[in-house]
Amino acid sequence: MDSYVIVLFAVIAAFYFILLRPVIQQQKKHKSDISGLQIGDEVLTSGGFYAIVREINTQEDRETEIVLEAAPGLLLRGTASAVGSVTHRAAEAPDASSSGSGS
Repeated sequence: MDSYVIVLFAVIAAFYFILLRPVIQQQKKHKSDISGLQIGDEVLTSGGFYAIVREINTQEDRETEIVLEAAPGLLLRGTASAVGSVTHRAAEAPDASSSGSGS
């Protein structure tokens, strides 16, 4: 009887570490990626489109809305949950003093 209980707990632990834990970690990473979206980030949508974030609109009573530019002049409006992954983070804007003006 005791050996069955030990085997049962071992199977439950294996199930957790092999199946559940990686999924939970992936969900946490996706949630942090979405909450850290910035204008200029390149994203891959869950529909398979690459686009650049142009606007982020957050409202308390609704899900975060984003405007994506899929091609020059082609703007798409959707929710942040439609973002599958962030493929490239926007570079920090260079300081005005460090940009060369040619003089």
